[in-house]
Amino acid sequence: MTNFPEILKREILKGLPGTEVQLRMAPPDMHLMNFPKAPGPRTRIAAVLVLLYEQKGDLSTVFIQRPDYEGVHGGQISFPGGMKESSDHDLVQTALREANEEVGVDISRISVIGTLTPLFIPVSDILVTPVAGWIDEKPMYNLQTEEVVFLIEGSVENFLDPSLVRIKVLEIRGRMRRIKYFDYNGYVIWGATAMILNELLEIIRRTGIL
Repeated sequence: MTNFPEILKREILKGLPGTEVQLRMAPPDMHLMNFPKAPGPRTRIAAVLVLLYEQKGDLSTVFIQRPDYEGVHGGQISFPGGMKESSDHDLVQTALREANEEVGVDISRISVIGTLTPLFIPVSDILVTPVAGWIDEKPMYNLQTEEVVFLIEGSVENFLDPSLVRIKVLEIRGRMRRIKYFDYNGYVIWGATAMILNELLEIIRRTGIL
């Protein structure tokens, strides 16, 4: 898997699958939710880090479980990341800085592969840019416990199994809504995280490396 970062980088440069592939993992009832349909002047800008590395011969990535809080994303599983700050010169720096702050990964060892399609999250009015990065061995983590309850390391190859994609009903803002999600060892990965992951998986499928 030594050449994987370069293979993935070349595949990204060929063109991104885009919003159409992201939306395949959108909640089926999303059209019923009364949220903005597109970014506006008050939309906040954010970035997440999709960190990739080899672990025991498998291509792996890492998610974080956020603590329960009153915000719309409380308790959800996500990629490390957060809001762009004025000191960030671009969204790549935002993703790396936030990952360092949240999980303590040594960003000096991360090679940036590229960015995926920006995703608008209507429920929180955020436009998030996913940044794919590579690290040569399993990272050492140091969790910021106020932001992260625990980590979930996932085998990317396992996510390619279509049987992991399921639908269930969740209560969202006081209403029962259907969501589409990845069932990964009992963890429910849905919403923006599932949509970002789905685009990454489509790009990896195109490489034929897994």
